[in-house]
Amino acid sequence: MASVLGIRLEQLAADHEDLASFLAKVGISPGTYYLLVKGDANPTLDTLELIAKGLGLSVWELLGLNDGVVKKALDARDIDLEAIKASSRARVEALAQLESQRVEFKKKSTGQAKKPDNEA
Repeated sequence: MASVLGIRLEQLAADHEDLASFLAKVGISPGTYYLLVKGDANPTLDTLELIAKGLGLSVWELLGLNDGVVKKALDARDIDLEAIKASSRARVEALAQLESQRVEFKKKSTGQAKKPDNEA
């Protein structure tokens, strides 16, 4: 699986002007990218969703699977692909909101920790 993801990332990166723009779009660091491409990383679902969202793809498409094929296989097992996609989108949005709150909290706590010179 890691090798497939690595190959797929290289293919997708090649469609961009340069690697830096690709990495900015998908939201991963160069180090993470190289680990994934080499197959030396075990990405979390969060990482896969982050990359897929940045590219406007589903996780299935990121992995090189056609949504139609996946939908057919899931339908045969009475599993709703659209419900999975909706849940995935909601999860990614919640994670982004948490990250935004974390950044705001860090800014506030750092700002409060500094006292003006006249209060010292």
